[in-house]
Amino acid sequence: MSYAHRRIGIILLVAVAVVGVAGARLAPARGTSQPLPMSHKRHIAKAMKCRACHQGVEGEARASFPTLADCMDCHKTPQGQEPAEPEVRAFAARGQELAWVQLNRLPGHVYFSHAAHVTLDHMGCEECHRDMSAVNQALGEADVHLEMSECVACHRSEQASLDCLACHK
Repeated sequence: MSYAHRRIGIILLVAVAVVGVAGARLAPARGTSQPLPMSHKRHIAKAMKCRACHQGVEGEARASFPTLADCMDCHKTPQGQEPAEPEVRAFAARGQELAWVQLNRLPGHVYFSHAAHVTLDHMGCEECHRDMSAVNQALGEADVHLEMSECVACHRSEQASLDCLACHK
């Protein structure tokens, strides 16, 4: 093997290692703790829609997480007998914002717009996320594990753009 080939091989190995380390830093640990043991199931059973807490899905690229003020819209007074429910008011009493941990992350070179998929394409949240009506806690690990091939298959079936620059920076 020539010197040039070995040098290229070493550069590629270093690049792969850097990308691997960067990816590991982006991904939260499995079993990540959220600030509250919030039940998606209970909220959905009360006919709440995803966008009530995850605003931005209709007009922005990213969906937001509920702020303490959002939670306090309903939880100023006790809501049922769930033992953890008073914790929302305890956060408010301390003046402490809820520090939700983002679990679903895309590589830096991928662009995804919730608004484009939810508003323009009329997709339901459960088409990418799991059925949250059965989830009795705040998520502790990512629930979206799409491969590029799945995105491309969906784009083909829905006749959406297959231009690389539509999703890649």
